[in-house]
Amino acid sequence: MREIAKSIRQAIKPIHLVLGGLLLVAGLASWFGQPGKPSLPQDPNAVKAMQLVQQHPARQAQTIQQAIDDYIAKREAQGRTLWVGQWRVTPEGQDTYIVSILIREKESSEWIERDFAWRVNLRDQSLRVVTLPASQFMPFHELPPLPYQSEASP
Repeated sequence: MREIAKSIRQAIKPIHLVLGGLLLVAGLASWFGQPGKPSLPQDPNAVKAMQLVQQHPARQAQTIQQAIDDYIAKREAQGRTLWVGQWRVTPEGQDTYIVSILIREKESSEWIERDFAWRVNLRDQSLRVVTLPASQFMPFHELPPLPYQSEASP
C-alpha cells in the first residue's frame, strides 16, 4: 500500500511542477505586459482618438501625454507608490470615443484611483474632459463652465 502511495506522489510531483511553472509564466506575462500597451479595439479610428488626446496641448506642458508623464514623475519623486494602467479607448458612438488612463496612488493605508478620461469626436477633431482628474491637464479655456458660474461674484 505504501508503495502505491509513493508511486502516486512521484507521478503527481511533475504535474505540480509544470502547473506551477505555467502559473508563474502567466503571472509574469500579465505583470510585464500591462504597462505601456494601450488597450485598443480593432478599429483604426481608435488609434487616431488616442493620439488626438495624447498630442493635445495641455495646461502646463506641451501635450497631455507629457503632462501625465510629468504628473507620474512628480509623484514618484515624492516617494509615492504608483500603478499606471494602460491607455484605453472605448467606442461610444459613430466617430466618438472615450480615451482614458487609470493611475492608482498608494496613500498611507489605501489606494486612491484617478481615472483621466476624455470624450473624442473624430468628425470635429475635438475632445472634452469627462472626469475631474483629467481637467487638471486641460487648458482653462477648454474646460466646461462651472455650475452656477453666472451667479458667482467676479
